[in-house]
Amino acid sequence: MKEQLSALMDEEVDLDASPHLYAALRKGGEAGQCWATWHLIGDVMRGELPVSEDLHARIMRQLEAEPVVLAPRRRLRDILDSAYAVPMAATAAAVAFVGWMVWQGQGGMDPAYDPAQPSIARNAISPESLNSYMLAHHEYAPSNAMLHTGDVRTVIYTEPGN
Repeated sequence: MKEQLSALMDEEVDLDASPHLYAALRKGGEAGQCWATWHLIGDVMRGELPVSEDLHARIMRQLEAEPVVLAPRRRLRDILDSAYAVPMAATAAAVAFVGWMVWQGQGGMDPAYDPAQPSIARNAISPESLNSYMLAHHEYAPSNAMLHTGDVRTVIYTEPGN
């Protein structure tokens, strides 16, 4: 109702098109009080009504009379109990773990390793052993595509000139 009254004050709603607003204003009550208060505020803001000289002093006295709320400082324990402590600790642990893994991987490198040389498959599976493996385990395959295991060929990629 207050939104509709505000729209009526801003001349965004036609009073003839909204008879329920007219009825609420005639009845008085909360709608009538809002209407009167809002018009009074508007008149004062536009300077159409004089404001008493001691208004500022009265407002300042009321503010000074209000109690001051002092909040204690946050302790370290409160910070640790907050929602940020566990995610921060988990992030630090993950970064430390990844760093440790990289550090361990760099220390244990094979001195004969040369990234420029292509690697050679040392444990190449022969086509016969692959076919026998696939025949022995075809029942675990998700489809009947393994019936033609004789069509499977092992392909080994080598660099040209090797």
